[in-house]
Amino acid sequence: MEIVSNRLILRDYTSSDSSFYEELEQNPLSYKYENTAPDAKQIKDDFLSILSQATSDPRQYYDLAICTKLDMKPIGNVSIKLNWEEIREWEIGWVLLPDYWKMGYATESVKSLIGYAFSSLNAHRVVAYANAENVQSEKVMIRAGMLKDGVLRETRFCNQQWCNEIVYSSLEQEWANI
Repeated sequence: MEIVSNRLILRDYTSSDSSFYEELEQNPLSYKYENTAPDAKQIKDDFLSILSQATSDPRQYYDLAICTKLDMKPIGNVSIKLNWEEIREWEIGWVLLPDYWKMGYATESVKSLIGYAFSSLNAHRVVAYANAENVQSEKVMIRAGMLKDGVLRETRFCNQQWCNEIVYSSLEQEWANI
């Protein structure tokens, strides 16, 4: 699978992406707002799961490498999974290597995948969650056209303390107007 935007190509992972995926997942900044970073075994298991999910039918989870169009170099990951089939809700998430932060790549990839969810996955609602202290992720949600649903109080245990979580979403009728 491939989604093409102005500067990026979002594509399924291949076995040759293993070292990139390890680099992304081992970066301490990728888990700054989480409780624990995955160990080497968990990263390997997750990567094998991503490869197998790409061939499932029907597909309920998409984990895609974010690549620059210019050189096809992977710079991050964007994912979407079916959260709640009855209401056609999908949850989106993303992570980029820090060298590619603040360049609009996260926003571009999130917008592209949200568009795909509404046009091809029959989504009614796309939702994103983040640690309330993760200002960068909240900015991506806003720039991607998502609206704030609210704050979930102390629903995450991060860095050995309870943290609030923000929730943003896009609805299919709103997306049609963007």
